[in-house]
Amino acid sequence: MGGYFSSLDAATGRVADEIECDLHDPERAVQSVIDYPGLDKFQWKVWWVAASGFFTTSYSIFAVNVISPALSYVYPECTHWWSTNSLVINLTTLTGTMIGMLIFGHLADRYGRKAVYGLELSIVVVATVGMTTASSGHLNSMNVYGWIGFWRAMLGIGLGAEYPLSTIIAAEWSSTKSRGRMIAAVFLMQSLGQFAAYAFGLAILRGISIRLGLSPDETDYDVASPVIDVVWRTIIGIGAVPALISLFLRRIIPETPHYLVEKGELVNAVAAVGRVLPLDAALQPTNHSYPMAQSSSKRPISNLRTRQKSRWESIVDYMRELKEHLAEKGRWRALLGVMATWWLLDLAYYGLGLDNPKLISTIWLSDAPPQSNVSTSLGELACNNVPWRADPARPNITIYEMLQQDSIRNIMTISSGALPGSIVILFAVDYLPRTTWMGWMFVALAALFAINGGTFSVNFETDKHALTMTLYVLAQFVFNLGPNIMTFMLPAELFATKYRGTFYGVAAASGKLGVITILLLTNLVVYTGDYSHKFAALLLGFCPAMLLGAFITWVWIPEVQYPRGRDDTFEGGDDVSEARVELEISTFRQKLKLRNRPLADIAQNPGDGQILGMRRNIARLFRPARSHNTDRIRRRHAEGTRGDSMDQQDVMYYDHEQVVEMEEADIGDGLGMRHIHCR
Repeated sequence: MGGYFSSLDAATGRVADEIECDLHDPERAVQSVIDYPGLDKFQWKVWWVAASGFFTTSYSIFAVNVISPALSYVYPECTHWWSTNSLVINLTTLTGTMIGMLIFGHLADRYGRKAVYGLELSIVVVATVGMTTASSGHLNSMNVYGWIGFWRAMLGIGLGAEYPLSTIIAAEWSSTKSRGRMIAAVFLMQSLGQFAAYAFGLAILRGISIRLGLSPDETDYDVASPVIDVVWRTIIGIGAVPALISLFLRRIIPETPHYLVEKGELVNAVAAVGRVLPLDAALQPTNHSYPMAQSSSKRPISNLRTRQKSRWESIVDYMRELKEHLAEKGRWRALLGVMATWWLLDLAYYGLGLDNPKLISTIWLSDAPPQSNVSTSLGELACNNVPWRADPARPNITIYEMLQQDSIRNIMTISSGALPGSIVILFAVDYLPRTTWMGWMFVALAALFAINGGTFSVNFETDKHALTMTLYVLAQFVFNLGPNIMTFMLPAELFATKYRGTFYGVAAASGKLGVITILLLTNLVVYTGDYSHKFAALLLGFCPAMLLGAFITWVWIPEVQYPRGRDDTFEGGDDVSEARVELEISTFRQKLKLRNRPLADIAQNPGDGQILGMRRNIARLFRPARSHNTDRIRRRHAEGTRGDSMDQQDVMYYDHEQVVEMEEADIGDGLGMRHIHCR
């Protein structure tokens, strides 16, 4: 490996010490090459490929909000009090999503990111086309909702797979310095996809209605239903377009060097990083270039022995390795931490933002709703209910007006907060300690829910309903400014390459389990009868859930950045010259930045220099902080070796004669909540 990097320096005309790499650690070495140019054209290409797939995921999930009234209008079906067609569609989609996250996350670790990257989008394309062709058959010989549920479950598998694959590929192909921005830019596609679902739904409704001659005031079912049928199929079908584009682009992305190094394929890893720093063909390494590659040639023998084992023995061995890995250095805390916080977050986030036409219409009420005196749907005549007519203030609304109103109100109350929050965090992510920031944003959400829940009953059906809507929008902003993005980012950074996909899939699936939980709760308990007081209680219930999320973040999830002001060696910039970097390095803006820890460092010592554990963190609250010898303690902490393998379980008891010193928590310090110094 050392010979290769010497050739690399000669090929690029750079000095060897400008590339910070540990020649005894191949993963650090390939990361150094990726870090060298910063955000180059190839890494932007990786972002585009990952972002387009995640845009498709978000669009397809939130498009259900747009089409659910159209489906219940075109295909009326008597439903039980506990079940609606939109609920069944969402549950099948979310169940498939959880399966996709778990299976594809593990497959990415076992067979490689590239081996399955693109397969999930093939499933998305097929399932999307299949849903657009769902039908009730001749004279209702088939159940259209059965077909829709089947295709949505298949679609969910593809959408769920996109979470771990897009995020870990973006993380492993980005430079250490730009990793936060790269993942945040991928996450921005969730808000954009959500906005696109509402905006495209509105545009498609208007465009098709004008072309096919549907008036907004049309109440005749025989006239309106064929047009609305075309509308919902088009809204769903258009989601396959970005998936198809991304599917073709994904074939140009090679396997990530981190994964290749983990598998011992060092020659292929070097060839992959050559996409970032192009090398002369004569300088490409061979197995004889360095001893590490030769040792990797012995792997097929061990692989053959592994294949000779039974499937059950392989599973048992893998589970034992997994258990040992999590037990070492308390890594189980980080996994349970991201699982629990993602579950708690999605309880509140999707409780306000999924399957919500009735909820959005309710918070817009300024007076008590009138009674309906017009029938405009077969469903109303056959079942004495009209689930598509979700606005209690307009009981005589037409299906066109209902779909149009839903899209406009969703943009005003959801996207107006979520999209700005995602944009702000994209520019601020390098200046904020991720874990600490997530904890404080959980606290901010708890305060918002306490205020909103406490005032909802007073503002409900009054001219003060604007306060509820304002707090609703502000909650969406804080969601995407804090916990929503951080739960998306942290699982891709906290875990080792060998288990990154598996653990990310488990964490993401925990979030979707939270979505299923809140959907069942709201549909079975909250949205029944007069639900104004029940909804207020739900908002108040989110308050302790957010506080619990903040507490778990504090005690279990380590930081992935160095503390502010850390004097470390120079790290390559992003598309800037060396002179410009040297000029800016001492500016106030540069000093505010928090440097990311390399993925290899986080994997080896996830909580290095931090206090993790519920008992220890609670105990520190009642222990007076020590301030003497602070400078000497800081110096000794900064001089600690990168490869320190001290177990987190023993860090507080290193020596009976030592005194553990802890600093006060500081939101401006990436490790302020967990610093531990020994003397």
